[in-house]
Amino acid sequence: MGLLDKLFNRPPESARNLGRNEPCWCGNGKKYKKCHYDSDQKYFSRQLKAPCRGST
Repeated sequence: MGLLDKLFNRPPESARNLGRNEPCWCGNGKKYKKCHYDSDQKYFSRQLKAPCRGST
């Protein structure tokens, strides 16, 4: 995880595949569902809804 990801609270791409009962990706020892699950789901849903930035 890079510095910019930490500054802007971006979850790693591997978080998309984490189960709710697995250890959280941040390494604090909590289950994912009790730690970053809600914020990650909001982040990934915003990514899917964002308009494409490709050239036209």
